[in-house]
Amino acid sequence: MRSSALERRLLGVNGLGRLTREFSQRTCLSDVVIVLFLVVLVAAIWFPRMLGPLDLRWDAGAYYVLGTALAEGKGYRLLNEPGEIEAVQYPPLLPVIIAIHQLALGTNDPVVVGRWLRLFFFLIFAGYIFAGYFVFRRFLSAPCALIAVLIVALSLYTVLVSDWCFTELPFALVTMLFVLSNSRGDGPLPRLFAAGSAIAAYLLRTAGIALLVAWIGEAALRQQYRKAILRLTLALLPVLAWYGYILRVEASDAYLHPAYSYQRADYLFYNVSYARNLSYKDPLRPEFGKTSPREAIARLHQNLTRTPASLGESVSATQEYWQLFLEWILGPVKQLPGTWRILKMGPDVFVLLLGGSVLVGVVLQFIRGSLLIPLYTAVYILLVCVNPWPELYWSRYWVPLIPFLALSLVECLLAVRRLASKGPLGHVKWLGNMVLPVVLGLVFTVQGLALYDLYVRSSGEAVSYDRHGRPIRYRLFWYGNEDRDLAQALDWLKATAKPGDIIATPLPHWAYLRTDLKAVMAPSERDPRKMQELLDSVPAAYVVVAQAGVDHTRDYTLPLLRGSPDRWAHVYTARGGGLYVYRRIHSERPEATSQ
Repeated sequence: MRSSALERRLLGVNGLGRLTREFSQRTCLSDVVIVLFLVVLVAAIWFPRMLGPLDLRWDAGAYYVLGTALAEGKGYRLLNEPGEIEAVQYPPLLPVIIAIHQLALGTNDPVVVGRWLRLFFFLIFAGYIFAGYFVFRRFLSAPCALIAVLIVALSLYTVLVSDWCFTELPFALVTMLFVLSNSRGDGPLPRLFAAGSAIAAYLLRTAGIALLVAWIGEAALRQQYRKAILRLTLALLPVLAWYGYILRVEASDAYLHPAYSYQRADYLFYNVSYARNLSYKDPLRPEFGKTSPREAIARLHQNLTRTPASLGESVSATQEYWQLFLEWILGPVKQLPGTWRILKMGPDVFVLLLGGSVLVGVVLQFIRGSLLIPLYTAVYILLVCVNPWPELYWSRYWVPLIPFLALSLVECLLAVRRLASKGPLGHVKWLGNMVLPVVLGLVFTVQGLALYDLYVRSSGEAVSYDRHGRPIRYRLFWYGNEDRDLAQALDWLKATAKPGDIIATPLPHWAYLRTDLKAVMAPSERDPRKMQELLDSVPAAYVVVAQAGVDHTRDYTLPLLRGSPDRWAHVYTARGGGLYVYRRIHSERPEATSQ
């Protein structure tokens, strides 16, 4: 459909008018039907969890605390820390968004603001899915684009991170908007929007450097050197600004003379830069020491070998769900010879084949001349593989990449079907035609199983209290007994501790939000004597030791506390055991309580 002269005059031939004409030409009735279907799908994914505030555990608590500091005019600071130190780990865009919510609502109450953040993340999720679909339509037919966007929308980790106040989902949406605007040509409006989206991606996550590198690399590979230089100049603005800020903080007197002795220890990852924290062999086990260049290369190689299987999990589900699926379908024939071998090896084979298909799809895109997405995918994978974090974290890291992985998988499957259709044998053509529906049927079945488990078995009731002490009950993903025990222990501390007391606890930012007490992480030292000196330097009045799944410092703190009855009194135990609170002894030892 051609635009009228009036439309051209109003919208501009080279700007928004071109975008509108391209959209009109590519949009058909099937697109409208699919978009309406996606509206229903997004509503179905979110309807069971629209109540209550957004999840503020883990990194989310740090983002919220930083947003509160910005809203209160205190700068970019961790308010939970003694001395309210300047933060250097996370770029500031998500805290800025949180600060805007707090200023608009006139409160920093996590319950009130958290509810509006949940609505905000619902809109982000919806925008992400719709933008993903229109990105796919640049490369695929409407039915195939629907298949790709379903892989994204039904991904376990896409749904999971949408419940957390993390940067992954906003970052993923900004990336989709960047790809859409960058593919619109050289009009001034798309170019400005692409530049703004790329900068916003970096200000959300330092991993946004992968998008900036791919943006520059695309122009360079197309021999558009002036454009590449311009993009490099624009990319350096946020990178140098953030890096310069980190250098200023690290050179400050407050950084060099912290409020307590280990406040800026490299293993205290919330309080130091990524570069310092990731210099360890294992940031959660600093006693293993720093990584040498040779060890860093070996780690990169090892992580790269694990990547195909991890990518296969990202476009389907983790191997545990593949195992459950195989046990379900092979249940009636478990006694047949070879069944046990299938149950044991099947998940590894399936996710590896899916991951390999994804990588083949990336190569096909590059060969076809679509450079940006393959470049971004390659650089992003390299960044993930450089880090020393366990594979447990990888699925979360892949979330912003899942749309491109899904696109690559679908393109690979379509290429197999086209190749088989050219074969001389009828049964080869039949097998080629069956690859796409069989593989996608397996993927969607396992994704459905994973989502059922997430909503039914892997979610639990959380209780928060507003500023008036009224309980707010709602459900959160991955909220089990250990999380409930920690929340109850923090509530007990809020009622028991004195104003000015400092607690050492896992999830210190979440603890600060629940108790209004300064909260720090316990030190990670094997020597009990050194541990005691470090805790004395805080000085921590209480130490919370949570279950192993929540508290990575448990192995360091518990031996000290149990071995020093003259210094630390056991004052609280969770009902099921496993979580303990110890109080520093001053004059008398209190009676231990069990909740």
